[in-house]
Amino acid sequence: MRYLWCILLFVFLWSSLAWADGEVPFIAPYSVDVPAEGYAQVMFDQGYNLYQAGRKTEAIQFFIEAVTTKPDFTKAWFWLARTYQEEDMYDEAIWAWEKVVQLEPNNEQARYFLRKVKNWKQYGKEAWENYERGIVALERRELYDAIEYFKRSIEANPKFDRAYYWLGIANFRTGDYYNAVWALEKYLALRPDDANGQYWLKEARSRLPKTR
Repeated sequence: MRYLWCILLFVFLWSSLAWADGEVPFIAPYSVDVPAEGYAQVMFDQGYNLYQAGRKTEAIQFFIEAVTTKPDFTKAWFWLARTYQEEDMYDEAIWAWEKVVQLEPNNEQARYFLRKVKNWKQYGKEAWENYERGIVALERRELYDAIEYFKRSIEANPKFDRAYYWLGIANFRTGDYYNAVWALEKYLALRPDDANGQYWLKEARSRLPKTR
């Protein structure tokens, strides 16, 4: 066993020197019976080195090798999912994040990123990121910032129903009832049966100046 781990240590140290020279280390298949856990760890380390070097496409291959060798290697699944997500490979990222959640059901960080990438896929990355910023600004009562974020979200995805809803609410809270009515009408065109949207549209209309 000590002999096997000496081999692993040699490979890892050698590849680290190769990274220092900017070279891609070649990992030859082991001709000895190396424990799967040790091999998976070496594959993960190589993938992580590649990730840190900005070579994410190559890193993915090593992370895949790690989780293929050791299917319950949660840390490798996590970095595989993260790399997929950063490369905008949404379906692959969802698959990998679901594996992390399956292995660690209480991992809130993995659950958050799984929800995020699903929303990127459904609404578009730019639309969702601006929407999230708008919600945070609204919670902080930074109403005018929230309005700008929701507008950007709608520009990125004109069919993003929730962005229209919260744009209407933000405008309502600033007293801009004209734009509140506009946004809520847009929302209800997409979600005509939503009772909350109907209520706030009625409230916004009731505050418009009366015309003679």
